[in-house]
Amino acid sequence: MNFTTESLWINYCKLSQDEREQIDAILLRKKKQSIDELIQHMKTKGVTFNIASEIEARHFLQEHNYYFKLAAYRGNYVKHQCGSNTGKYEWLDFAYLEELSKIDMDLRYLILQMCLDIEHQIKVMLMDNIEKNPRENGYKIVREFDREGRCRQKILRQSENSYAHELIEKYRDNMDFPIWVLCELISFGELCILYRRYTEIYPQCGLPKYSLLNPIRNLRNAAAHSNCLIYKLKATKGQTINDINNIVSRIHTISRSSRKKYLKIRSIHDFAVLLYWYHNFVKSETLKQQRHQELYKMFYQRMQEHSDYFYRNNYIKHAYVFTLKLVKYFFPPIDN
Repeated sequence: MNFTTESLWINYCKLSQDEREQIDAILLRKKKQSIDELIQHMKTKGVTFNIASEIEARHFLQEHNYYFKLAAYRGNYVKHQCGSNTGKYEWLDFAYLEELSKIDMDLRYLILQMCLDIEHQIKVMLMDNIEKNPRENGYKIVREFDREGRCRQKILRQSENSYAHELIEKYRDNMDFPIWVLCELISFGELCILYRRYTEIYPQCGLPKYSLLNPIRNLRNAAAHSNCLIYKLKATKGQTINDINNIVSRIHTISRSSRKKYLKIRSIHDFAVLLYWYHNFVKSETLKQQRHQELYKMFYQRMQEHSDYFYRNNYIKHAYVFTLKLVKYFFPPIDN
C-alpha cells in the first residue's frame, strides 16, 4: 500500500488525542511540555524545590530563563548510582540551577566587555605596527588577506543596513579598502584572521602570537550568543595550548595536577587566555583598573553570595578556586 505525506497526515488527524500522543511518544524523542510538566519532570530527576518553591520556579521559567538553558547546569551534578534513587541527581535544588544561570549571565557580560576591549586593542596594535612597517602601505595587507574579495563583497552587500554606510560607499567602485577602513567594518572573527595573515607575512613584526586569539574568539562568540559557560565543570579530554599551559605553570599557587586537570575544561582554558592577553596587551590603565574592580566584584562578591548552595559540589568549588587563582595572578590585589 502506497502512502503520501498528505494522506498520512490526514489519517493522523483522524486519530483520537490518546492515539496521536502514543504515536508522538514513539516517533518524537522529545515532546513539547508546559512549565508545570517540566517542573514535574525535574522532580522525577531528583531536583528539589526546598529553597525555591514550585511557584517561584514557575515564575523564573516564565519571566527570566527557559528550561533548556537552565537544565544545562545539571551537568555539574552527579547522579545516584545505586539504591532507590538511582538515576536521580544528588543534592540538587532548583535554586542552585537558578543561581548558576544568574552567575553565568553576569560572567558572560563581563567577558564580552573584556573581549570588546581586546578587539579595540588589537586594532590599535595593528595600526601602530603597520605605520612603522616600511614594507606595508596599508593596502597590500588587505589584498593579501582578502585575495578573492569575499570579505569586501560581504561588506558591500550589508552596506544599506550598516551604521558605516557612507564610509563603505566611498570604496564601492574599486573595493580598494585601506587597512584602517577595513578594520572598522569587519567582525571580530575576521579581524583575528586578518591579524594572523599579517603576522604570517611579517613574522618579525613583534606582535603577540595569533594562536592565543583563537580561544578568545571562541569565548567571545559564546558570550555574545548567550551560550552557557559554567554548565559543565568536570574534567574532559580538551586540548591545551602550550603557551597558556606554560604561562599558568608559573603560578606557584596552582599545582601541576590541578593545572593539567582544569585547563582541559574549555571555558576555564579560554578564560585563562583572556586574562593573560588582557593583562599583557591592553594598555589603557583606566580600562584595566575598571575590569580589575569588576573581576574582583564578580569573584569575591557575586559568586560568593550563595556559596552555601555549592559546598557539597566539588566540581563547582574546585573550579571556582582554580579560576580565582588565575584572576589573582593576572590581576593582583591592589594595596590600599
